[in-house]
Amino acid sequence: MSPVRRSRNDYATHIPILIGLARYWTIRSVLELGSGYYSTATFLHPKAFPHLEVLHSYETDSKWATRLKNFVNDSRAKMQLVAPPMASALSDINLTDYDLIFVDDSATEHDRVTTIRALTRRQLESLVVIHDFEVPSYIEVARAFRHRYAFKAFNPETGVLWQDDAGHRDALREIDAVIKRHARRVGPDDVEAWVELFSQ
Repeated sequence: MSPVRRSRNDYATHIPILIGLARYWTIRSVLELGSGYYSTATFLHPKAFPHLEVLHSYETDSKWATRLKNFVNDSRAKMQLVAPPMASALSDINLTDYDLIFVDDSATEHDRVTTIRALTRRQLESLVVIHDFEVPSYIEVARAFRHRYAFKAFNPETGVLWQDDAGHRDALREIDAVIKRHARRVGPDDVEAWVELFSQ
C-alpha cells in the first residue's frame, strides 16, 4: 500500500488518536513535552478529555511558550519554560505522576531522539504518545519500549508506546479502526467530530 499523503494540517494529525485514548483510558494527568495550539487545546477540551485535572506543558522555545501562555486560560494548565534540550529537564520530573506523556518537542530531529531515548531509560507506567512517528530515527530509538503501536491513517503518523504488560493493543486497534473508517471525510483537526465519533 502506498504511503498516506501528508496532511494539509500536519500539526494536527495526532488529535484523533489523543481523543480515542481518552475514551478508553481515564486520563487525569498529562505531561506535554512540546506545547502546541492543537495538542494543548485538545487536552484542555472538556469533551475530548473529560477527566483531565492537570496538564503540565514543558517548552524550550521562549517565544513559543509566551504565545501559548497567552492562548491558554485554564487553571488546570501549567506552562514551564526549560533550557534545551528537553531531555535535560526530564531528570527533574516525576514521570509516575502522569497518565499520559505526549512527545512533540524540539526544533531538531536529534533533540527529539534524545527526548525519546531519555524516556526509554525511565520506569514508566504511562502511555507515551509520539507525534511524527514515521521518522526512522524516532522509530529506531523507540524500539527500547516493550510495546509499540503506530497509527498511520494520517501523515505525520503517531506512535503509542508503553512498558508494562497491560493488554492495550486491542483497544488501540479499535481506536485505529474508527480513525481509518472516517479519515477520508473528517480532517484531523475537527475535534468536535472526533469526539462525536468516539462517543458512538
